[in-house]
Amino acid sequence: MEEYPYWRRNLWVLWVAQFVSVCGFSLSIPFAPYFLRELAPEATAAQIRFYAALAAFISQLGFAIFSPIWGWLADRYGRKNMALRAAFGGTLVLGLMGFSQNVTQFILLRALQGILTGTIAASMTLIACTTPQEKQGYALGIYSSSLFSGDMTGLFLGGFMAANFGFRNSFHISAILVLGTALLILFGAREDFHREAPLADAIRNHESDLWHSALLPALPALFIYSFSCLAYCLDESQVALYVEQLNGGPAQPGRELLTSLTLGAGSLGAMSAGLILSHFIDRNPSRLACLSAIAAGLAMLTMALLPQWLPATPRAPFLGHFATWSALCLIPLRLLTVFFAGGVDTICNTWISKVTLPAHRGIMFGISRTFRAIGTCSGHLTAGAVAPTLGITTLYYIGPLAFFLLATMVFFLSKVITVRIEEVNRLTVTAK
Repeated sequence: MEEYPYWRRNLWVLWVAQFVSVCGFSLSIPFAPYFLRELAPEATAAQIRFYAALAAFISQLGFAIFSPIWGWLADRYGRKNMALRAAFGGTLVLGLMGFSQNVTQFILLRALQGILTGTIAASMTLIACTTPQEKQGYALGIYSSSLFSGDMTGLFLGGFMAANFGFRNSFHISAILVLGTALLILFGAREDFHREAPLADAIRNHESDLWHSALLPALPALFIYSFSCLAYCLDESQVALYVEQLNGGPAQPGRELLTSLTLGAGSLGAMSAGLILSHFIDRNPSRLACLSAIAAGLAMLTMALLPQWLPATPRAPFLGHFATWSALCLIPLRLLTVFFAGGVDTICNTWISKVTLPAHRGIMFGISRTFRAIGTCSGHLTAGAVAPTLGITTLYYIGPLAFFLLATMVFFLSKVITVRIEEVNRLTVTAK
């Protein structure tokens, strides 16, 4: 532990910073479909679904292309510097989104968001590089809870802000919160960064080729991570519209609050997964990932089936409005789906950290964000193709199939990952 004197301090500083950052983004970004309708009032429902999927896709495309570049720079110029770059970049982009005058401007700014931001990958790399190997599952699990608790808080506040102050002002408030994140990292996080850290001959020879020393051994974990993101994000761009559809359409009041509670319940589930599962990840991660994927698939399938069985009337009283039971049932079901899916996400991040030598963790977490973005882009592309033509409900039949396939992938690939972790541990001991 003496080699990592700041790991607890960094964990909690970055936990708070990421909580505030994600809260800022969640105040506004999840309500983008409603903002797009405000920017293009003449657009049809199918066009709004397409715009929402396109905006989400192009943002993830920016992440996919630029995350490895930022990760490469992190290994050379410091992980804290990259965390600061992401936070200040997010401040700029969110502030500009609030000034969007049309759909094209907003979508271009979502692309810029993918290029400049990435606070999660940057902070995760800093934590992984300043935390002991035997504590990384715990640290990354605790850290993941900040993402989802911040998301939950932002969604609850975002529904209130959007309903009372408008979507445009929500983006400006988001920018102020993310600026606070940048300042917290600047003055609170610690990193004694050395670009050319001394390495034992065994590791120096082993890492002469980045492909063989880092990327190739991590591919099984990266493939699982990418596919889990596809399943996890399949309905992400359409949740707000699905809530609206089940509640009776755009004319029914209370859609912002219903959306906030549905998405916020998912964030509560993911936060709980991070806090609860972090104590078990370092023990038997493969079994935990398999069971979590199967449970997430079953919960998501219920999100398609149960609303069809519930009557449309009478509507239930709901926070000053009236909502259908079909829309209300999404709140607990979203919580369960994301609870189990969030467990797979945390396990994948732990695997990626443990199969990678310390000197390569910056670029590998950058590459992992590329694989995450590839999976997320695939999910958004699928949503953009399916939702306007076959309907949003179809996504909740495709998603469970993806989760069941994910469980199969984990079952067959986890043994390869375990062997690689043991190899990295041996090399690390040799270096010491």
